Amino acid sequence: MADNRRTLLGWIWPPPTIARRLAIAVAAAAGYSVLAWALNPTSGVAQPVWSSQFAMWNTAILGLLVSFRTKVAYDRWWEGRILWGGLVNHSRNLCLKARELATPDVRERHEFAGLVAAFAVALMKHLRGPTRLSDVSGFEKQTVDPQHVPAYIAGRLIGFVAGWRRAGRIDGHMQQILDTNLNALMDVCGACERIRNTPHVPSYLSLLRHGLVLGFLVTPWALVEPLGAWVILVLPVMVYFLFGIELTAEAVEQPFGRDGDDLALETYCETIRKSATDILS
Repeated sequence: MADNRRTLLGWIWPPPTIARRLAIAVAAAAGYSVLAWALNPTSGVAQPVWSSQFAMWNTAILGLLVSFRTKVAYDRWWEGRILWGGLVNHSRNLCLKARELATPDVRERHEFAGLVAAFAVALMKHLRGPTRLSDVSGFEKQTVDPQHVPAYIAGRLIGFVAGWRRAGRIDGHMQQILDTNLNALMDVCGACERIRNTPHVPSYLSLLRHGLVLGFLVTPWALVEPLGAWVILVLPVMVYFLFGIELTAEAVEQPFGRDGDDLALETYCETIRKSATDILS
């Protein structure tokens, strides 16, 4: 019964992966709104006329900036998903074409499948930070140390196909068929690098965060008079969603990491490995 309750609660109110950072912002908002409510009736300072208007305009501007920010961040995440889904398809097609066109023997099948699987792992590690060839499974004993590990493994695959061509096992047309999927490997790599190396426009981030901070500072003073103690609940709820959206956008705009909102690259790599092994077994 306890497991069922936990499952139901997780379905109704799933905690975001940014929960810890967001909890700090919500706690700060609650404390700040308590301060505004406590000081308002005793300060004797009249509420400025412009405070409510400022809060309204700030909220409207924030809505536009947050919408733009969220769309751009999600587009980057979605493009990363499309690219890795394409990598799965190209890897499968490459293995299928190699099996049928070159009729490799058992040793060649095993080595070719290993290279295809290794490329996906190398790309994952490369996108997450500097990596070495020895960090990739199956290459632990390699003495070479290429600067770009995915390109090195893709070159090994191209060399494999070129060897079949030199040996007369495939003709020029067959090689072109295989090259289509071979070239796609580095195309995916380059597109992922573009996402990783292109940050969001700094000016948009600055304006959005300035608006969030100003709204956080001014809004409780504008709301405490009409809402009274309810401001202690209203402000944290506003902060929860506005700051939560910003923190989520910050997480998903770089979709190749290890956070909960990032792409499950390990799953893609395992899918490619199983597919290559199954096709070339």
